[in-house]
Amino acid sequence: MTSQSTDPLTLRVVIVGAGQAAAAVARTLRAEGHRGDITMLGAERVGPYERPPLSKTWLSAEALPEIASLLDLSRSGQPEVDLRTGVNVTRIDRALRTVHVDDGTEFRFDRLVIATGGRARRLELPGDASDDITYLRTTDDALHIRRRLKRGKRLLVIGGGWIGLETACSARRLGVDVILVEAGQRLCERTVPAIVGEHLLRIQRSLGVDVRLSAGVDRLSKLPDGRYAASLTDTQEAFDLVVAGVGMVANDELAAASGLPCAGGVLCDVEGRTTDPHVFACGDVASFEHPFGPVGTRRLESWDNAEQQGAACARAILGKQTAAHSLPWFWSDQGDVNVQILGFPNATDTPVLREDDGRATLIWLGQCAIDEPARIEAAVCINAPADMPILRRMWQKGVSVDRHTLASKDLSLKSLLQRSAGVGQNGSAGT
Repeated sequence: MTSQSTDPLTLRVVIVGAGQAAAAVARTLRAEGHRGDITMLGAERVGPYERPPLSKTWLSAEALPEIASLLDLSRSGQPEVDLRTGVNVTRIDRALRTVHVDDGTEFRFDRLVIATGGRARRLELPGDASDDITYLRTTDDALHIRRRLKRGKRLLVIGGGWIGLETACSARRLGVDVILVEAGQRLCERTVPAIVGEHLLRIQRSLGVDVRLSAGVDRLSKLPDGRYAASLTDTQEAFDLVVAGVGMVANDELAAASGLPCAGGVLCDVEGRTTDPHVFACGDVASFEHPFGPVGTRRLESWDNAEQQGAACARAILGKQTAAHSLPWFWSDQGDVNVQILGFPNATDTPVLREDDGRATLIWLGQCAIDEPARIEAAVCINAPADMPILRRMWQKGVSVDRHTLASKDLSLKSLLQRSAGVGQNGSAGT
């Protein structure tokens, strides 16, 4: 076995995966002074790019948007990375610290980052059309759906999660008739409390989406005219396109085959450290316990987590102290309505509701007596994007506030933040 580098700044780093988290690792390594080789191996034909626009602007924009590259190596000032796209990694040998690809090439590493992300969960339905169901995960997927969304056409969306909802909104913007079926009793049941799901349902129906809850597809068959016959819970209808958004499967097979512990994702800590000190994981494939979340490991499938954990992973590789951890943040566009989520909204607690002129902000406070100040633990802003940066700042400053004060329409969130400046860290902003 060849000798390994011991200087953190000259380590040979191999990143398996070429998505948002992988780009964050590479950029942060270079920004922190790393001088060693960085090799990035991606299965897609393009390098790292922004995924959130795929289900938003990509589907409904008049002109096809450009790919928002995260690592444009043709521009000066970009980090030096050996980016290999369209390659299939077949094996990780942790004992020899090598990564093998399908053309026989192998890459040696001092540190390995597994940032393989995930893939759309597939459906197998009775009938002969399961293979024709479209999923939205890559630029190719988005282009396929975009070409099929035409005014007067009919779209069936299976799944009432974020991808399904955003796809439905984009289709409605183009004048497409949309039926959305969700097996659960509410939208985004896995990620948000019922009160938020109710808001999402009102938004979807106001846009003309025919949302059917506690419903499914019993059979999907091809029709002679190229359309699809779907046997829904109560009816049988024809559609021009079927899109499913029923969750994501972590691409953790390589890690598991190498002997790393996996459980619906690669098990690691919040900075991406696995049980092997030479191997890290980050982004959608990483399963970890968040310091401000409920007990237990979970994957966070978001732009924010990919950025934050990718950067933290890079600093951990270099043996540097990571930045302070923060609450996870997520956003979605539902037509013209922006939805943002901070932290882990508790499904069993009642949030403080601030509502005004079509805007709603729901805020969860820590456990305390109803008239006692407490720190913000989570929030959801619906069509109130200006509230989110203030709430994030209030959390960072440790501002405590009581429910009565927080609910007052006479006090803006900005004023509560400003008042806290004179109180001090963890001070009360109540009356």
